Amino acid sequence: MCSDPPAGPAEFAGQAPPADGAEGPREVRFAQVEPTHLPDWMQSPVVERRPTGLDRPRFFWARHNGPLTVGLGFALALLMVAGGAWWVDRVADGYRAATTAPTASAAPEPSSAVGMPRDLFAGTPAAAFAVGAEAIVLPAATAEGPFSKAQVGAALNSVRRALNESRLETGMLVGDTAPFLGLLAPDSRAQMRPHFDNSRFLHVATRIGTHTNWAYDTRARGRISYRATKVNGVRLLEVTTEFVWVYSFDVVRRAPAGAGLVAVRDQLLWQVPHPADVPASARGLWLASAKAVTWNADCALLRDGWLDVTPWLPDVHGDRAPAGDPGAYFDPAAPMPTRMRC
Repeated sequence: MCSDPPAGPAEFAGQAPPADGAEGPREVRFAQVEPTHLPDWMQSPVVERRPTGLDRPRFFWARHNGPLTVGLGFALALLMVAGGAWWVDRVADGYRAATTAPTASAAPEPSSAVGMPRDLFAGTPAAAFAVGAEAIVLPAATAEGPFSKAQVGAALNSVRRALNESRLETGMLVGDTAPFLGLLAPDSRAQMRPHFDNSRFLHVATRIGTHTNWAYDTRARGRISYRATKVNGVRLLEVTTEFVWVYSFDVVRRAPAGAGLVAVRDQLLWQVPHPADVPASARGLWLASAKAVTWNADCALLRDGWLDVTPWLPDVHGDRAPAGDPGAYFDPAAPMPTRMRC
């Protein structure tokens, strides 16, 4: 718990080949040589010797060694091809068996800091909240005072887009304010831009203070109502939104339920003036007032305009989540808490 931001609910009000000439091969000429006559003493009678059984295979191989070598080589090649095909087929069968084996599919879950799957919302009130933009459910549009059904529907849609851009879209969460500001009336945009230079915009929008353990999963719950009114002669359609936005951050698996969550509960009043009552620069969506409280946020980063989870320290917090019981911080229908639980 910290005293800065202020103890009470924070509020805001306002508005990328041979060379030529080379000799060819010469004709080879052989010299004529007289036949050689051996002297009688060098001559010996020819003795016939019949081949034995062992000579016959050798003579057969001498006469046929060329075809036999080719045949044996061809047969060996066939054996190698057949063996290779058999091996490839075995490998393919193993791969098919591995890839066609039935497996159970399950939706991916967030993982803890030690790589173990974990539902960071389990065991907290946010476990029953809708995921992201599914939580922004608009009431039915009907004609209200001087505003037609179509005008009321357009106003409600602009509020829904503003809530999505300010609290859920990655652009705003990492610091890009342009998409949100672009949804406001020109005059309102000019008045709101300076608020993003300090932490006061936290009552209206969320910027995540770290991207190393942010789990990219947000749950929310809330309600929206509207009415026609008149202020200083200007007819207005007022839209009130009351929401709890719960952001998840990865923590070690042994941390208790809720230790990886940060909740922002806000109450915003949006106004859309009747186009006939204001100049063109003032037509569109205005933010008339805003207040918000946080639960389990890092107080030091919150003062600088960034939202991050309070570090959970087992030696300090034991089995208890740092901020204790979320209580009314998770219930948009309960009275707004009077203190920040950062």
